[in-house]
Amino acid sequence: MAGGTFTWETWKRMFNSRVFALPLLHGDNMYIIGGCDQMGKPITAFEMYETKKRKWHNLPEMPTARASPAAAILGDKIIVIGGVGEGQNPVNAVEMYNIKAKKWEKMEPLSEALLGLSSVVRDNKIIVCGGMGLDTNPKDTLCAYDVETNTWKQMKGMPTARYATYSFLVNEKLYVCGGRQGKLPNTALECYDFTEDKWEKLPDVPSKRVFAMYTASDKHIFSMGGLKQPATEGFSDACEVFDTEKKEWKIGASMPTKRADFAIGVLGGKVVCAGGLGGPGKPLETVEVYDWEHDNWTKIKDMPTTHCSCAYILKDDKLAVIGGLSTTGPSSCTEALNFRPDR
Repeated sequence: MAGGTFTWETWKRMFNSRVFALPLLHGDNMYIIGGCDQMGKPITAFEMYETKKRKWHNLPEMPTARASPAAAILGDKIIVIGGVGEGQNPVNAVEMYNIKAKKWEKMEPLSEALLGLSSVVRDNKIIVCGGMGLDTNPKDTLCAYDVETNTWKQMKGMPTARYATYSFLVNEKLYVCGGRQGKLPNTALECYDFTEDKWEKLPDVPSKRVFAMYTASDKHIFSMGGLKQPATEGFSDACEVFDTEKKEWKIGASMPTKRADFAIGVLGGKVVCAGGLGGPGKPLETVEVYDWEHDNWTKIKDMPTTHCSCAYILKDDKLAVIGGLSTTGPSSCTEALNFRPDR
């Protein structure tokens, strides 16, 4: 891994303070979808940030208020799927925003209302995994949405029903990690081979936690932090690394700061863990980076403000962190961690 320097920059604030929003990138523009307001109610807010001009724009609101949906951009269309709606209930709405026409359109809904979905994009289709329905039961859903035909295709269900998973496409295989069944954490790691239309159960995530955070490189999946179970045991410093080639987990050096629900991403060849919720239930500004080749952690400069339950997304050599919960409530703050490699 090449060396380099991490630095924070402060971007302009969003118009709407919120938690549990979802970010997407389209060229140099970053879109922020939905979330919850200071009262915990889902919102219809939809904003776009021009990263070059450093300017926010309020866009036409979503037809359906929701938080934590699945979403993707295909061409010049933003597709928003399911999520948490009014009364904390799942929604089945699928809505498309046409970036050029600047308007929303209702599309073919999910076959049932679902929250806690994860998704990836493959072959110009959105692959949606898991979820929890109105009956509060976890689902083994695997389905594909084709925006061109506005149709859903059911695929072979996951071996383990669950919601609030993390999904990654690594070397053209779909990896679905962790999640929950009811209020309890699930440690399943399963891999779907699109060519063979076959699921493979892989070794479980080593430790049980809720609100653990996951990210992936081109050959590793990382499971970090979280809240231990039972919750009275407090926050976790877990650092677990899965090698997709060897199909085995390694327990890495413990994360210096125990925490959950933070921003995470691979930046500069290292795993960045920023903010989150730590003891005693306090939003953090702490940032630490993990070098998996040398199995060590380095503390870098704190974020300008505290963030947990925030939106975050990687763009080029930046990790953008947007909104979330601060020490004073829902935030509109937006900051970016830059990585500049050594010359």
